[in-house]
Amino acid sequence: MRVWLFHATLCAASLYSATALCAPPDWLFMDQNGQSSFYYDRNSNVTVREGVIQVRTRVVYSEEGRKEAIKLLKGMPESALLQETLYSYEIDCPEREGHLLASSHLDRNGTILKSTDLAAATQWEYLPDDTRMGRVVRQACPP
Repeated sequence: MRVWLFHATLCAASLYSATALCAPPDWLFMDQNGQSSFYYDRNSNVTVREGVIQVRTRVVYSEEGRKEAIKLLKGMPESALLQETLYSYEIDCPEREGHLLASSHLDRNGTILKSTDLAAATQWEYLPDDTRMGRVVRQACPP
């Protein structure tokens, strides 16, 4: 499976507004640290209900970050060529809260190594301004 399959799956799964979710990704660079670079897909905003949207983000790992991520991922061999992770989040804009819906871990060729549905396993939490997701809230939510 490749990134396009992840993208197609998200398009098919959208019950609300497939138009935004199915647009080609427009990755906005948000920040970088020693472990990864972080991006937000400006074309991914889908309104779920009033004030609540779904967005996609992307983490591209450095070599050090890749090693750390593989340690945290259960069931992925140490030799996996993990390159990036795509995340789907739901954000309550007025409350500045969000929760993780799904993640897909990909290799350098865009092949999905592991994909997880996390919607039932994650709790809503406040997204402070100084966090990666807090910066996404500032970009994705209307003022």
